[in-house]
Amino acid sequence: MATQRYSLGIRLLGGLVALILFVVMIEAVVRLVEFDTTFQNRFFVLNRALDYPDVFEKDHRLFWRFRPDQTITSEFFEGKTYRINSDGMRGPEITRPKMRPRILAIGNSCTFGWGVTEDSIYIRRIETAFDGRYEVINAAIPGYTSLQGKRFLQDELIRLEPEILLVLFAWNDHWAAANGIADKNQEFPPPWLLDMQNALARLESYRLYKKLLLSAVEPDPDSLYQRDSIVYRVGPDDFYQNLQEISAIGQANHMRVIFLTSPIPALETYYAPGMRSPLHNFHYRYNEIIRRVARDTRAELVDIALRFDRHDGLFDNAAMDPIHFNARGHAVAAEAILELLRQD
Repeated sequence: MATQRYSLGIRLLGGLVALILFVVMIEAVVRLVEFDTTFQNRFFVLNRALDYPDVFEKDHRLFWRFRPDQTITSEFFEGKTYRINSDGMRGPEITRPKMRPRILAIGNSCTFGWGVTEDSIYIRRIETAFDGRYEVINAAIPGYTSLQGKRFLQDELIRLEPEILLVLFAWNDHWAAANGIADKNQEFPPPWLLDMQNALARLESYRLYKKLLLSAVEPDPDSLYQRDSIVYRVGPDDFYQNLQEISAIGQANHMRVIFLTSPIPALETYYAPGMRSPLHNFHYRYNEIIRRVARDTRAELVDIALRFDRHDGLFDNAAMDPIHFNARGHAVAAEAILELLRQD
């Protein structure tokens, strides 16, 4: 019997060694050939880490988060470089213990500062304008909806004890939902499986496998713009509810809550005369929800979307990217927010 167990152990060990050698061989081939393993999944199928595991890692509550403590230059960031601190947020390290009053900004890639340098982001301009009186923390993550922002705030960010909370969501909320399932209904594998996938995501061979898999199931990209025929990641009613809860969390933790409307290039300024846009109409609807939540919860509002309509040149290419405003747009946003903060 002992001999049989020994023999079985030897066979299992041999099988494991063979599997490891096979994986090493496949990994070496993929790296040697330099396959492009990047896949842009515009439908956010469960987790952004499926697309860019060098940038993100999976999270069972937040869907994805930045891999902490890294300087990233990747295809995801279109060749631009961003510094992610040890807390998984863009910008400098957070001071511990807390030394100054804090301004915390939550939101999506607009607040993150997509395509602009660190010192050009509107929250950094605010920090500079106050000559370091506040420590400003950029907790915005590309692709986040109000649901993810609410969870991030509740689970982790309130521990930072900010005095002021800036909130800017909308674009990802009315984006196409993964597999027609709203964010609130997405189901996650157990944490141990996500941890294993985060580890495997370091392998180029695993990333190539994911690219091939996603390429086979990617929906028609045209449906992204059919705003009346898709399931949204966060529908209008849930958007209102999430923002209302964010306001309640902030106020319960002694934060001054300030909502920001979400800019979109004005049809009259950036597009051909007479153009109609269902995307604009839907985005305007979400901005109206932001305004309503601010009124209903007695939070404050900075209507930067309305302010943007008074200017041109705030988007580098409105036709290709109507979401991310440029450095000049960040300056306009900062000016509008500072007008409110300086009233104190």
